[in-house]
Amino acid sequence: MAKSRKKMFIMIGVALVIVLFVGAAAVKASQKKQDAGDLVKTASIEKQDIEAHILTSGEVISIEKRDILSDISAKIEQILVKEGDQVEAGQELVKLSSGDLDYQMQEAEIRLAMEKDNLQQLTNESYTEMEITLSNAEIKYRDAQTAYENNKKLYESGAVSKSELDNAKSTLDQNHNNYLLAKRNLENAKTGSKLTAQEKQVKLSELAVEKLKTELEKYIVKTPIPGKVTTLNGVEGSLISPSTPLMTIVNTNNLEIITNISEYDIHRVSLGQQVKITGDAFEGKEYKGTVKYIDATAVSNNTGQGKETVVKVKIEVIDKDTALKPGFSATADILTERKKGALVIPYEAIFTRKNGEKVIFTIEEGKAKEHLIKTGIESELMVEVMGEGLKEKDSVIMNPTEKLKDGDPVKENKVMNNDKN
Repeated sequence: MAKSRKKMFIMIGVALVIVLFVGAAAVKASQKKQDAGDLVKTASIEKQDIEAHILTSGEVISIEKRDILSDISAKIEQILVKEGDQVEAGQELVKLSSGDLDYQMQEAEIRLAMEKDNLQQLTNESYTEMEITLSNAEIKYRDAQTAYENNKKLYESGAVSKSELDNAKSTLDQNHNNYLLAKRNLENAKTGSKLTAQEKQVKLSELAVEKLKTELEKYIVKTPIPGKVTTLNGVEGSLISPSTPLMTIVNTNNLEIITNISEYDIHRVSLGQQVKITGDAFEGKEYKGTVKYIDATAVSNNTGQGKETVVKVKIEVIDKDTALKPGFSATADILTERKKGALVIPYEAIFTRKNGEKVIFTIEEGKAKEHLIKTGIESELMVEVMGEGLKEKDSVIMNPTEKLKDGDPVKENKVMNNDKN
């Protein structure tokens, strides 16, 4: 019994020694970890200009594209352009056979000239004699008026008798009446029925000429826009109808790009934003553009990954005489935001909690310092951060986890950090 009890005491002693040894080792390891801290990779908070972009693709189209149609059915007499020609607005493209309209026009112009001559002859005959009569009557009236005024002064001075003054007044009244009559006769002649009828005849002839001019203009097909002839369907000598396009004119100097922007990004797009345009079909070249139109509604498109809700956006190509052609695909880099002197860090330095809060950890005196932050402009690799106590060149811990707490001892991996920089 005594031997068994002694053996039990020995075993208890050994167990105590083991527990003390393990405990001491754990305390020593914990203290060593506390002294050294976790090894962490860091990056520096930098102050720099930052830009946010949306990269999208779309199709190049012409803002101005017209199918050229004739207003009438007729035979093509002459085609004045060929495919690839550059034309200006209002330029003649096709002449159509006008039949006897040209002769009708010549007859109408000759008739108008004759009617105008007749009117001029009637005007001369009616006016010449009457205008002379009116002119003479006016002279006699003015002379009689002067004579009466002189006699009136002489009568007042006693140089002439009352009967002489009355005779001068009677002569004045007679000449005044003759003047009024000559004036009225000329006015009546101007509104006489024969002269008026001829004036109306001239007006009718002018309308006939104008009508024929309008008809003849339909036989000359012109382009309403400047551009390039891209297709040519008509053949000289063939008949065409108003429903058949003769050719297509495309203004290759007035282009735009149609693209779709995701519903998650459209809030970042606004009118007037700058766009950089590139593409495989014009590799090595870059053109400028601006956002000119944002559709008021969104649409749902089927993709390989399911449905995607997008908004149509139009980008105007500012540069002219480019290598762009309607139908090309192009990549549009939309500059949505820009800020100078922002504090930025890599995305990997941000830890997002389950409640949505975003935090980063800087290093202060060998310990992790937690900062609640808000993010601003996001570029491809960096993001703007805003929060209390953040300074340029502070070290931030990369890829923090939920295990990292404020005040935890850390040791900066300077070699990795230097590699990063």
